[in-house]
Amino acid sequence: MICLFSQAIWAQTDSSAILKEVVVRGQKSEITQEPGKKIFQVGVNLTNLGGNLYDVLSNIPSIYVTNEGTIQYRGSQNLTIYFDGKPSGILNSSRANALSLFPADMIDRIEIISNPGAKYSSEGSSGILNIILKKDVTSESLRWNANLGTHDKYATSLSWARNSKKFTHFLDLNYKESQRYDYQKLYRENGSLWGLAKINQEAKETNRDLNYSLKWSTMYRMDTHKSLSGYFWGRFASDHNSETRYNTTTYFRAMDRLYQRESDKRGQDLGFDVNLSFQNTVIGKKDAKIDFLWITNDGDDGNDFLQNYYFQDFQTLNTNFPTRIERSKAGSTNYTLLLQGDFKRHFGKTKFLEYGFKLNQRHFVNLFDYEKYKIPIWELDPKRSNNFDYLENIQALYGNYSAKMKKITWDLGLRMEATQLDIQHGFSKLSYINWFPSASFLKEISVQESFNLSVSSRISRPSYRSLNPFISFADPINLNAGNPNLQPERAFLLEFSHSKDWKNISMSNQLFLRNIDGLVSRVRTQLDGDTTMTRYENLGHSRSIGFENMLQFSPLKAWKMQITSSVYQMDLQGFVNTLAIQEQRWASSARLNNQFKWAKGWSGQLTYLYQSAILSPLGIIGAYYTIDVGLRKDYMKGKLSVNARVNDLTNSQITIYDSRPFGIVSDLEKKKETRIYYIGISYKLEGKKKIKELNQRKAVNEKEAGDD
Repeated sequence: MICLFSQAIWAQTDSSAILKEVVVRGQKSEITQEPGKKIFQVGVNLTNLGGNLYDVLSNIPSIYVTNEGTIQYRGSQNLTIYFDGKPSGILNSSRANALSLFPADMIDRIEIISNPGAKYSSEGSSGILNIILKKDVTSESLRWNANLGTHDKYATSLSWARNSKKFTHFLDLNYKESQRYDYQKLYRENGSLWGLAKINQEAKETNRDLNYSLKWSTMYRMDTHKSLSGYFWGRFASDHNSETRYNTTTYFRAMDRLYQRESDKRGQDLGFDVNLSFQNTVIGKKDAKIDFLWITNDGDDGNDFLQNYYFQDFQTLNTNFPTRIERSKAGSTNYTLLLQGDFKRHFGKTKFLEYGFKLNQRHFVNLFDYEKYKIPIWELDPKRSNNFDYLENIQALYGNYSAKMKKITWDLGLRMEATQLDIQHGFSKLSYINWFPSASFLKEISVQESFNLSVSSRISRPSYRSLNPFISFADPINLNAGNPNLQPERAFLLEFSHSKDWKNISMSNQLFLRNIDGLVSRVRTQLDGDTTMTRYENLGHSRSIGFENMLQFSPLKAWKMQITSSVYQMDLQGFVNTLAIQEQRWASSARLNNQFKWAKGWSGQLTYLYQSAILSPLGIIGAYYTIDVGLRKDYMKGKLSVNARVNDLTNSQITIYDSRPFGIVSDLEKKKETRIYYIGISYKLEGKKKIKELNQRKAVNEKEAGDD
């Protein structure tokens, strides 16, 4: 993840004075749309209550979340993730743990910026995913949530906010403890010195995670135009994963080999983010914002391995092969320093110029030791040990000009980014400069209808994990490694959208094109014997073209429906294992959300989600569907709520890979524990007195937006 700061979403509300929002009117909708952006209101979705951010993202159309926490959007994994418009070090450790830390009830909305302009960081060939946490605007508020899930899953959160004439304070506390049971099945065919080898492997894993998070933020209003704000975001995570892997290799001309490999991994991560921000805003005239962000993370983990060989029944030890006792330990540290300035000048009511700069540095150090037990001492294995040092510097300048003539708003921008990378062990890259033009055109047919066309160019620089040449031997027949010779991938994005509102129906349609050169992806290669190596490569070219539709309406007063669907073609061209690949495949997804609101505080929801098979360089990822059910009862005029929900009622979320189209017979099936029953309780207490100054400021903002 490239930790770059994009202008904070809350600071962009002034932009709407010219780029008017295209929103669904009437009752609060789960999905709204703006030019180049889709907004998903998390609080409206009842099945999110009691869950976490991982569950929220799994229910968003066009988003596919893998078991490892990787997020794919429209078939691509290169989606930059922000929290409240800023990067966060919480994503530097386990992505799956980070996504499951945040209770869904603490998340206000999810924004997908599918075609960012020049003022946004260019990182992420699929756009930007912005996660907005809840913020209260009353004089004082307190919110508490507690959730209990099957198989030892506990979570609680506390949120407190207070406003005064000069200060606004927020405090968020999160705690989560969980245990999950996973399994994996692999079938593969390999050539070997003894003829064809057939590998069957089964693994069972128990994951225990403990996570804490504390965030304190404060805003000081110096006067009516100037403000100084900042936050401290501390976090601690620990995990304990136990796995037992059974492997059976059947050879054509040799004795079968069976082994059981047990691993026990314990690790922890500790880090914090510090942000300072100064803003000077004169509504309708100028805006200046300076941000400084410091992110730091430290982590360590250890893994103990025990591997025994057996005969066919997996009960009798095969003493022809010695028992393998091994262990590994790793320590990592990293930091990110970021300084960014964003400025805006208005020329009348319909024209403005945005410009700014960004200075960003990231440094990662990873130390890894692998040891084998040779009675009576431990011996270091230098081939499996690794020290990796990665330094990245990015400097950026941008300019963006917007104007409106009659009912047409146009926006032209250009961004320049200079990159320098330094990787130890002689793997250093020359500095390079990239230019990123962007353009957007909005045509308002009426208050209820509009058309939008936007184009932009993006980049995805290889992460430090994908560049690290270290080979992981956690599974001795399925090796993984990075590639220090990776080049960044470049993307061109084109999007055309149409939105229209009727009295009781709202509809939005989008046509999109994403063209990627130098596609970076993991590729599996067969080695000698029964071993494969999976590592990152620049494959060549990828193109996706598709259509998305969002429809919202209310068949009955107490029944609201949202239907979202997408269909797109993925085109992959390049070389995989020296085999020329030219694959095309259509993919689709659909989501039906039914929300019900009855008398006496009762409400419910039924959601169906379908994702078709999609194309991946590791193979075809199989289709799946899931059904979620939620029920809620409100008491004390909505202050107290009790909810019950079931995730994946049919227990049908299974990830299946078929790599045959890429020249390897390798079938992989992964299943995480997804059918989970939750019960939760939430309580919120809000002060009755509103801050007069904040209300006046809100009224001024709304008036300015309305005038333009």
